[in-house]
Amino acid sequence: MRFAKALAALHLAAVFVLAPPGASAHHSYAMFDSSSTRTVVGTVAKLEWKNPHVFLWVYVPKLGPSGGHDLWAFENGSPTGLSARGWTRESFKAGEKVTIDYWPLRNGAKGGHFERATWADGRKLAGAGGPGRF
Repeated sequence: MRFAKALAALHLAAVFVLAPPGASAHHSYAMFDSSSTRTVVGTVAKLEWKNPHVFLWVYVPKLGPSGGHDLWAFENGSPTGLSARGWTRESFKAGEKVTIDYWPLRNGAKGGHFERATWADGRKLAGAGGPGRF
């Protein structure tokens, strides 16, 4: 029994030592501009509640006379991390109007890392993880 425990501990140590460098870099926030947050107002399309990261999809009105909307994606922490902050899979409902504070994507794509949502009635819900917050 003692030998089996020692062998298991040795195997676990080898996994950590020999793991490829990218395995520990999974939670890099390099794709987000951490210099400041931005804000958009839109309508919830859906909340994707799944591992490893929850995504909130929001329709944001296009600027200019043409009108219409763009679909923006806001990445967040894991369902477990968000549950600890009061989130549930029902926290956002399609059709709700929300204001989203986020760290933008460096490549200029529509979306970023979720920082906080504010509803018209003043309720707020903070995200998990993100640049400067591990």
